[in-house]
Amino acid sequence: MTDTDQNLLPFAFQLQFSDPVWRLVFEQIDTNPGLFVAELRSRESQTLTLVTVELPTGKIRFEQKPLLPFHTSLTGVWNGFALYHRFDNTRLPVPTALGSVDLKTGLPRWEWPNHVLVSANADRVWAQRISATDRSPAPIVAFRLTDGEPVETAENPAVSHNSRLHFPVSYTMSSSWWPVFERFIQKIADHQAVESVDYLEIGDKIIFSYYYRETNDQLRSYLLIIDRLQTIWLHQRTNLGPESAQPQSESNALPLFGNGSFCVWQNQVIFPSTSTCITSFYLNSLP
Repeated sequence: MTDTDQNLLPFAFQLQFSDPVWRLVFEQIDTNPGLFVAELRSRESQTLTLVTVELPTGKIRFEQKPLLPFHTSLTGVWNGFALYHRFDNTRLPVPTALGSVDLKTGLPRWEWPNHVLVSANADRVWAQRISATDRSPAPIVAFRLTDGEPVETAENPAVSHNSRLHFPVSYTMSSSWWPVFERFIQKIADHQAVESVDYLEIGDKIIFSYYYRETNDQLRSYLLIIDRLQTIWLHQRTNLGPESAQPQSESNALPLFGNGSFCVWQNQVIFPSTSTCITSFYLNSLP
């Protein structure tokens, strides 16, 4: 097949942002309405913007430039409360504080210096104190999610997992599975994959995100979705530009979705179609 985009999937939404998308974090409580927060970063102006988006519609709920340092990064959303790590030393990417930010106003709710997130649930946050001098393991402490007040608890830290979210597994060229993926993508898409492949099976669909070098040696990324009969439902270039269109082996950046280059939320695949654009399609026909 050619490099022409091909798509048979129902459209869900597309969001165009003013600044590059650094990362997406998702609501972690299964029973809550779906949402994600896009971290937008402008290196030129050193500004951080948080855009809160409803799922499945893609409607923007809030957009704020939070009163937080540029290198602050969200760790996730629990019960509508966004937790973040503060990074004060740009040369040493180690968290220096754990806090919560109000997505509606952009104002910090609470912050605990010298703590890092262990886990969280709908009511509590578990954290561990860190020290630059003391290397001995610190005890895990618990805070209230709403206001950061310490609480006594005999519970073990909650395991964060949203059953509606599915992330791919990444395979590099050193993997024993690499020849299988390389031959399959060559057969289906007529591209020779390089560096790494993200892979996910969900329902009757099989999803690949892979890198391919064009004749001018330009590195491109593609999303390929097929079914078990090898029908191509989506084959789209996700041109992320020269900086972000790099496999993780060539980049120090965090994966855009926390784990990989796309994710599936319920019946929707969500992926970056450009460095400033997030696109979503439904994997199956709507009822």
